[in-house]
Amino acid sequence: MTRFWMITLGLVACSDPPAHKGMVTDRWGKPIAGATIGFSGTANQIVSGPDGSFTIPTQKEDIKVRAGKPGFIKEARTVPATADGASPSPIRFALYPDPEKPGFFLVAQSAYTALDAKAVKTVGTDIRGFHGLQDVGKARLKSEKPLEFVFTSEARRSELKQLGLQLHRLRFIEQETLPGVLGETSVNLNLWVSDSSVPFDLTGLDTKDDYIIKTRDKLEPGVYAFHTQGILTSQDPSALDKLPAEMRVAFPFEVR
Repeated sequence: MTRFWMITLGLVACSDPPAHKGMVTDRWGKPIAGATIGFSGTANQIVSGPDGSFTIPTQKEDIKVRAGKPGFIKEARTVPATADGASPSPIRFALYPDPEKPGFFLVAQSAYTALDAKAVKTVGTDIRGFHGLQDVGKARLKSEKPLEFVFTSEARRSELKQLGLQLHRLRFIEQETLPGVLGETSVNLNLWVSDSSVPFDLTGLDTKDDYIIKTRDKLEPGVYAFHTQGILTSQDPSALDKLPAEMRVAFPFEVR
């Protein structure tokens, strides 16, 4: 009996202490080797293995765990303390590649699709004008679920709120009758103009410049565009004249 207890105690002493098992992949599930993982309470850092895996010891209190690697946007999350006798919870990171330049990037099936900035044009009369796009770019995709975008901007979240970042579905207008000085007149528009607003959620990542945008619903086939300052909804013919050239743009894409 004594020998049995000695063997048991030896096995316990040799067993690994409880630890959180973790995994670092990119947004599409591909393992990321060599990612650096740090956590609060220690200056030590851990590096993910060839398969993206890592382990960190359990803690008696909540900790903040960060993961990052050059070429990817850093990510952080809070890991709760492990109760006595409980199994440590797994930690999983899915890092977004760093776009390395400002703009909107659709998280497509296996990579980003960049949305090109397209100039907003004004067509109309001195009394009423339509602001829209003549070119909707080449970004096209299928929407089988709500869409996700990485948005990189030097503007702070409070500034984005002031700028009024919006997403609108567009409709094409070939010709419209508009009021003019001499009465109503027929005007050739040939513009993609705002049709309806599309709700979305904007969440900041663990950097000051990167955000995630997710539409709340699956998008129906059509043309859509991100814009600010209401430049696609205003009917003031001089609205664009009040803005600097770099802000007279929208970022369109087509859903098939």
